[in-house]
Amino acid sequence: MNFVRLAAVACTVLYIFNINNTVSAGNVAGIASADSVALSIAEAAPDVAAVRARYDAELQQARAANVLQGPEMDFGYKFNAAGGPDKWGVSVGQAFDWPGVYGARRASAGYQAEAYNRLYRAALLERAYEVKQLLVKLSVARSHLSTMQEAEFAAHRLAEAYSGAYDRGEATILDVSKIKLQIFEISNLVAEAEASLEDVEASLRAYGADPSAIVLPDVTDNMVLQPYEYYHELLLANDPTIAAASSLAGVASAEVKVARRSALPSFKLAYTHDFEENVHFNGFSVGISFPTWNRGKAVRAAKAELDAAVFEADDYAMRVNARLMSDYARCRTLNRRVDDARSTFSSDDYPALLKKALDARRINLYEYLNSYREYYQSKTAYIQLCGELAAGIASLARYDILGQ
Repeated sequence: MNFVRLAAVACTVLYIFNINNTVSAGNVAGIASADSVALSIAEAAPDVAAVRARYDAELQQARAANVLQGPEMDFGYKFNAAGGPDKWGVSVGQAFDWPGVYGARRASAGYQAEAYNRLYRAALLERAYEVKQLLVKLSVARSHLSTMQEAEFAAHRLAEAYSGAYDRGEATILDVSKIKLQIFEISNLVAEAEASLEDVEASLRAYGADPSAIVLPDVTDNMVLQPYEYYHELLLANDPTIAAASSLAGVASAEVKVARRSALPSFKLAYTHDFEENVHFNGFSVGISFPTWNRGKAVRAAKAELDAAVFEADDYAMRVNARLMSDYARCRTLNRRVDDARSTFSSDDYPALLKKALDARRINLYEYLNSYREYYQSKTAYIQLCGELAAGIASLARYDILGQ
C-alpha cells in the first residue's frame, strides 16, 4: 500500500472520538456535542437569518400601526372684497381611535412577538436538524471509507507476501492473480466510498461549514434509544412550532378584540385660533367619526381567523405526534437489529483471526479471500444500519437541539 493510502487511513482513524469530546465546525471552536455543531452551522445560514429579519420587519410594522396618527394643522384665510379687514384662522388637532383599540393592538403585538420568535426558532431547529442528519451521513461515510481502506491495506500486504512467495516458488501465479482481482474490487469500493464522503462534505460546505474541522464519533458507537415517553415529553416541552401555534391563536383572539373596538367611534380634539374684525379668538373643537357599516364583517373575519388558527394548531399537534410514533416504531426495530449484530462487530479481531488461520494453513487462500469479502460487506451493511438508527434517534430527539 502506498503512502497516500496510509495517510488516508491515518486521517480517518483520527476522526473517531467520544461524543462528549471537543467538536468544532467552521469557525466554531470548543463545541461539546453534535447538536451544538449543527446549531452553530444553522445559526450562520443566510436563509435562517432572512427568516428572522422578515419576522422582525412584520413585528415592527404591527407596532408602528399602534401609534397615534400625526397631528393635523389647518389654516384658512379669507379676503374682504369690500375693503375691510381680512379674516384668518388656524387650528391644530389630534385624532385618535377608541382608547380600547390601542390596548387590543398592543396585546396582539405581544402575541406576535412571541409567535415570530418561536417561528424563527422553528426555522432554526429545522435547519439544525438537516445539518445533524448530514453529520450522521458524514460519520457513516467516514466509517465506510475507513473499513474499505483497511481491507485494501490488508489486500496489498497479502499481495506483497504472495508475490515474494511466488518468486521463491512457494505460490502460483493463480494465487497472485486472485489477490490482484480482489485488490481491484476493493479499490473500486474505496473510490466509491471516497466519492460518497466528498458528496456529504460538499453538502456541509453549502451550509458554510468546514468538514475537515468537524470531529465526530464513530457511527457504530453505542446509541441509546430512550423510552417513547422521553421523546414525547421533549416534543411537548421544546417544539417551537407547537408554542408558536398557541401564540398565533393568541394573535387571532386579540385581533377579534381589535376589530370589535375599531367598530366604536373615533375622536378628534383641536385647538383653534381665529382673527376676525381685528379681534383674536382662541378655542377648541371636538369631532367624532362613526364607523362604516361593514365593521361587523371585519369582526366576523377576525373570528374566522381565530377558528383557523385553533384548528391548524390541533392539526399540527396530531400530525407531529403521529410522526413521532411512527419514527419510534422504526427506531425500535432498528435498535433490535443493531443490538443483535453489535457483538459480531464489537471488535476488529476477525480480519486478524482470518490472517492467522491463513498463515497456519487452517484455511487456504481462496477461503481467506472469500471470508474477508464477506466480512467487509457485512461490516459495511452494519455501518449503514447503525447510520439509519443514528438518523432515526436524531429525528426523535430533534426537539432537544435548541434546549429549553
